[in-house]
Amino acid sequence: MPSRGGTAIAVLTLAASALTGAPAASAGAAPDPVTAIQRQLVKGHGVRIDQRDTFNSGFGWDLLKPVKGVIGFGNGKVVATDLRDYNSAKRGTRNLCIGKRGWQYDPKGLPKGKTWVTYKWPCELAVGSGFIRLDEPATFKAVLATTTSQRPAGTYDGTRTTLYQGTITFGQLHDAHPAKDFGFLSKPEYTDWTVSWRLWIGEDRLVRRAWSKWREPEAETMKGASNGQGWFGFVYDVHLSDWGVKADIQPPPRDRTATIAESKR
Repeated sequence: MPSRGGTAIAVLTLAASALTGAPAASAGAAPDPVTAIQRQLVKGHGVRIDQRDTFNSGFGWDLLKPVKGVIGFGNGKVVATDLRDYNSAKRGTRNLCIGKRGWQYDPKGLPKGKTWVTYKWPCELAVGSGFIRLDEPATFKAVLATTTSQRPAGTYDGTRTTLYQGTITFGQLHDAHPAKDFGFLSKPEYTDWTVSWRLWIGEDRLVRRAWSKWREPEAETMKGASNGQGWFGFVYDVHLSDWGVKADIQPPPRDRTATIAESKR
């Protein structure tokens, strides 16, 4: 993010361009990353993800199997997801999420003719990596404001990228969205805990890879579960591709859907 000195230079440049009649920036200049993401959040469009997580439960770091699929947008936000989680079955379990309702494809244990089971599910309708939300402008701006370095990086999704990285505190994340219930993030004793983040941003200013690493305190109800270390560790590594891909995520047919009460689980 620009420093105060950089802001002053930008103001002087704008003033000079106004006096000379020259444009301050070319018409084809790429937008800032926050704006670039917001322009993607339109009905019928989405992005593909390939997420690889690592978890530390107190017994070392374990790499989990991937979660892959499509995230659907609409009206400036994430409205649905169609993801296959390879951690819960050999071929992966397909999960649909629309609003506050989830559907899981799993014909086993369902009445004859039923292939989906539905339930109220606290769906994670978001784009990003853990607490690093790209679809929430306030959060994304707060993250970018903590950038400590940037450099040319590799090519992802057919575009050369610039790697931005930094560290943001739980307190800063909470302040970006104080109305939200972030649980332990809002507790004074944890506001200084940090999330390390990295974003690979393409030439069109869209994020092609989002990585974050953080620790969460062991809750009182789980005392001792972390093998004495007092926290659980997380690394989310999310690759994003095909921004703008068609995403019309709809519920399964009703006649193929069972309720939790009807399932034998």
